[in-house]
Amino acid sequence: MRRVVGDELSKRRVNRRKLVRYLRWSVKTAFLLLFAFPIIYLIGAPPLPVYSFFNVATSQPLLTLPYSQSVCTIWLLAYGNIGPGAWLICPLGGLQALLTGNLTVAYLVPTLLAMLFFLLPIFLLGNVFCGWACPLGTAIDGFDKAVTMFMPATNAKREERAQQNRKKSEHVHAGLACPACPVTRLIGNKHVNVANGVVVAALAGSAALRFPVFCAFCPIGIMTRGMFNLKAWTSITGRMMPIFIELSVIPVVAVLASLREKRYFCMKICPVGATLNLVGSVSPFLKPKVKAGECVMKECPKTCQDYHLDYCGACRQADNNRCERVCPQGINLVDGGSLAKCTKCFECYVECEKGAVSFEVVGKSEAVQSIKRFLERKRRNLPNKSI
Repeated sequence: MRRVVGDELSKRRVNRRKLVRYLRWSVKTAFLLLFAFPIIYLIGAPPLPVYSFFNVATSQPLLTLPYSQSVCTIWLLAYGNIGPGAWLICPLGGLQALLTGNLTVAYLVPTLLAMLFFLLPIFLLGNVFCGWACPLGTAIDGFDKAVTMFMPATNAKREERAQQNRKKSEHVHAGLACPACPVTRLIGNKHVNVANGVVVAALAGSAALRFPVFCAFCPIGIMTRGMFNLKAWTSITGRMMPIFIELSVIPVVAVLASLREKRYFCMKICPVGATLNLVGSVSPFLKPKVKAGECVMKECPKTCQDYHLDYCGACRQADNNRCERVCPQGINLVDGGSLAKCTKCFECYVECEKGAVSFEVVGKSEAVQSIKRFLERKRRNLPNKSI
């Protein structure tokens, strides 16, 4: 009887936690609709031509559509032409626009303020954009769930591949002098280097070509502009260069990359996510934490009904670091992994059946802790000087 009551209470707790998941998906869906559909028609935005490979030779647009409300389309027609949504801009796109040198002085301060407005919640809460707002991330998450439900063989292969990648990463980090240092994390994770490499290439290319290079191919931007919000760019020579409808293949490829590994593009390629992760690493708020006395992967929880029967081995095998496996960023929460990439999706909190995951309102800033560890190691390695 006691066990039945305990199981019933546990189910109620799990159902309450799932409300967080439903809330997040509602918010994600709302942002997807806001960015990808032509809501901008309602405010009478100015129209712009859309070209295609099939009619570019005639120099005639395929159709005419209005400005998008997307956060990355401020500078797509011409530098200094600010349309609806100018109060918000993707920080990577904003940096590229600044580095082109084509930004007029009058729009310098508004651009910086628009970038800071975007980054303010990231500074405070961490990279919530990728977990709660990114429309491409929503499409990728939905595709991941479809693969899990309807393609079990594919899902099993990508789970195995993800496990192998985690082991390789742990092995590389263990062999380095400072596993906790930010530079070490970059060296030890080749996929992180890909995302950061794209960031550097985009910024350098924008400065050299005087054109926001990555924005032309950004799958997030293409998706948020959507088939309804495509528009022309300003080319290097100042003439109009068409953005082709066919570029929609780019976000499709980004979504299909999840066939290799869950959220593959978001975790290992996306330069926007890499930029926001760096900014979010300074956030001290909403930090997930594992309560050791309740986590089955650490010790037998005393709240468990089978505590005295010593079933923990079987429970651990069944759990198998579930909080890490459901994490979109693959964070090893049980062993105190870095939270710099945490998107505050709360999936670890929802999935933990033992209720061992909680969120601290105020925790330790990842960036500050990394700097402290680095300085402490430098201090220890300094030779003692005799007076």
